[in-house]
Amino acid sequence: MDWYVLWDYRWPLLNGLTLTIWLSAVSIVGSTIVGVVVGCLGTLPSFFLRRATGAYVETMRNIPVVVKLFFLHFIFGLDAIPAGILSLVLHQSAYIADVITAGLRSIPTGQTEAALSCGHSRSQIFQYILVPQALRIVIPPLTTQYIQVVKNSAVVMLIALEDLTFQTQLIEHQTFRGFEASTAVTVLYLLIVLVIAVLMTLAHKRLVRS
Repeated sequence: MDWYVLWDYRWPLLNGLTLTIWLSAVSIVGSTIVGVVVGCLGTLPSFFLRRATGAYVETMRNIPVVVKLFFLHFIFGLDAIPAGILSLVLHQSAYIADVITAGLRSIPTGQTEAALSCGHSRSQIFQYILVPQALRIVIPPLTTQYIQVVKNSAVVMLIALEDLTFQTQLIEHQTFRGFEASTAVTVLYLLIVLVIAVLMTLAHKRLVRS
């Protein structure tokens, strides 16, 4: 084994790490926003909205993320980065919507009825009463979904985005040191995942205390 090859390719690895973190962060924010909106709409009494959000969740969950990626990039003609981000957002937001819906349904309906009787609108109820309480409940499963975003981000290498996985293949093809490259990239992915887990744990403790 020749671990010095990692030093020789330190800049490609750093660039791949930077791109993976950036894509994951943007996709996490986007999928959370979409997932929260879809999850909230799915709890409304409107039959049409429940059907529409249910169809969105089932469709996005059952289409592999790589299929979304190819469809957006090769069929719709989106550039690589927008196609990668949008495919990750569409895919993971469906799972996050399920998590948010479950969290909202765990809150007693009496709170909603009391808020409506006080003259609050639906948007105010979600913003100030339901969503803040639901977040305390759903942070642990949300952590799993955010980790999934990081893992799924590896598919962007298939449309030539030079993320961590792409750099692994590059090092292997140029030096035949696939084991060393795979080990290094695995450690880097683990570090990203550990950072997410720690940050979400701290956020959960802070919300519970508040």
